[in-house]
Amino acid sequence: MLYDLTILQLLPNTLGAVLPILPETYRTFSKTGVALGAFSCEFGELNRFAFLTAYDSVEALVAERARLMTTDDAYGIGRHIGGIVSTAFKPLSFAKPMVPGNYGPFYEIRSYTLAPGGLAETETAWSKVIDRRHEMSPLLTIMGSIEEGPQKMVHIWPYKTIEERQKARAQASKEGIWPPPGGSGQLTALKSELFVATAFSDLK
Repeated sequence: MLYDLTILQLLPNTLGAVLPILPETYRTFSKTGVALGAFSCEFGELNRFAFLTAYDSVEALVAERARLMTTDDAYGIGRHIGGIVSTAFKPLSFAKPMVPGNYGPFYEIRSYTLAPGGLAETETAWSKVIDRRHEMSPLLTIMGSIEEGPQKMVHIWPYKTIEERQKARAQASKEGIWPPPGGSGQLTALKSELFVATAFSDLK
């Protein structure tokens, strides 16, 4: 299974026009993949929506990318979009399958940039503690990018409340498992943003 994380950056003052259209955008987001979730950014760069889509093969993902390159206004909100960033990912060895359900509504999307060839060492270090960390709060997914350019590792954590996030991270730090020991040596940049699941998302 492969995943695509697409970030749509809306132009300022367009939310009122876009919000009524977004459910249809989500329903038809991909012709060859399965939509899993749509989230609005609450803390981070605003007026952004993250769409998470699953593909069962490289061919299916490539077909969708080809469609986007040859289709005018593929998402139906083209005149309101200021930018689009799509990144394809492969789940790490210990990632659990993503199953739609009610886990949020808050979803923390953490994106790490890795040194060249640094994913294997990072994956090994994380694999030693991730089960215990998962017990404190569920990990939706963790995956490495398969695009050209600097490799990214993205992990997504759902929370019922902001307080739940703070409690889980404090406990993990107290136990000495977070950050994962030896898991930061290959990281070159880190970014964290908090998103909220939309009403029409399958991941809520």
